[in-house]
Amino acid sequence: MSGETTVVFGTTKTLEANGAAIANGAVVQADDASYDQVADGAGFIYADFVLSFAFATAPTENAVLALYARPLDIDVTADAEVPEATRPTMFIGSVPVNNVTTTQYATLIERQVPAKAEYYLHNSGTGQTVSAGWTLKVTPRSYKAAA
Repeated sequence: MSGETTVVFGTTKTLEANGAAIANGAVVQADDASYDQVADGAGFIYADFVLSFAFATAPTENAVLALYARPLDIDVTADAEVPEATRPTMFIGSVPVNNVTTTQYATLIERQVPAKAEYYLHNSGTGQTVSAGWTLKVTPRSYKAAA
């Protein structure tokens, strides 16, 4: 069939390849790279995120890790404020955690993202520290009509 909507993906970019430990309640930047819709995402306004993480001690079941964006260059070169635990700048999504110590993988699918941003992970009430070594990747997503 032609004309039906199909999903297209851009190239995956690693925002954090080996994150430092994140204490319970802390907000930490995925500081290996920022993400730019034009330079990295082919102009796609949506993105999928994949997060891998582990805990040395099992966390509270169903507590969450939250992902925040800090929009950059929103007024020429002025940036939004850096997210804080009690004041997220731009909420992208959250993933519930399992009460295990093995590596967990989570996705946030089809999130509308700022034109250019840094990303931050908030260990929001898990009761434990996220172990060093966590990763965050982003893949641009869009839609087009099939040929």
